[in-house]
Amino acid sequence: MYSQTLKGSVSDSITKEKLAYANLVIKGKNSGTYSNEDGTYSFNLSKASINDTLVVSLIGYHHQRIALRHFLDTIEHKLNFQLLPKIESLVEVLILSKTKIYSNHKITLSTGNRKQVFPTSVPFGYETATLIKNQKQKKGKLVELYLKFRDSSSEIYKTYQTFYRIAFYNINDLGFPGELLYFESIIIKPEKETKNYKINLEDKAIPFTEKGIFVGIETIKPDHVEQKGLMYITTPSILHTHTKETLKYSRFRSNDWTKHARKSVTKKKLYAVPFIRIKVVYEKE
Repeated sequence: MYSQTLKGSVSDSITKEKLAYANLVIKGKNSGTYSNEDGTYSFNLSKASINDTLVVSLIGYHHQRIALRHFLDTIEHKLNFQLLPKIESLVEVLILSKTKIYSNHKITLSTGNRKQVFPTSVPFGYETATLIKNQKQKKGKLVELYLKFRDSSSEIYKTYQTFYRIAFYNINDLGFPGELLYFESIIIKPEKETKNYKINLEDKAIPFTEKGIFVGIETIKPDHVEQKGLMYITTPSILHTHTKETLKYSRFRSNDWTKHARKSVTKKKLYAVPFIRIKVVYEKE
């Protein structure tokens, strides 16, 4: 085992602005960290080997990869990353959205029954993507996202406050989360007492595809939290609900997605997924 540390910063390669909450992860492993609010990071390489690759990623930016074999020979290395923004993707989305005319009638869709919800704590660094199907199979756009929270503080386990990053993905040919549909990072910071959280998306130009959309929710460790140990609870927890089919996929930071096939602990024939409600408007014919 190695005990080396990699330190540095993550910034925008064009504006030089420091980037908060960028993901740094060893590809294929559950070992990673975030950049801080000021863009700095410190990565413990104790679980790294000479064949590992470090992946640095952030919504709206191209990934950057670097082999770790060069950084395992001394105690501490300094390495600054500059990520290239996906400017062309953002411009394309904005241009297309301006050429479309949408209905004023807002349609509400959700993943389950809001009266049958329960809290589920998700460890730092994990992201769940939940599918919301488009029953009308018509093109539209998202105008609102609604989540429900509950304080999950425990006397048994250490409890840490958490932030969340929201992302939106299309559906690829295999039914997994595909390409990003929105190229700016959305970070929400609910308080411990927060129960309901609504995000207005009308000016974001997020397309609602004919198949539907994946809503990604990533659990992010705030700067002020000093995590100790692997057994802990994050709070406030996003409330989950039950569905008859598995609609949830998960991953650790920017690693590959895995389909969530395990049935609910409380209802053996159903699946537990985040309770998500969205409002959409459809294109006029």
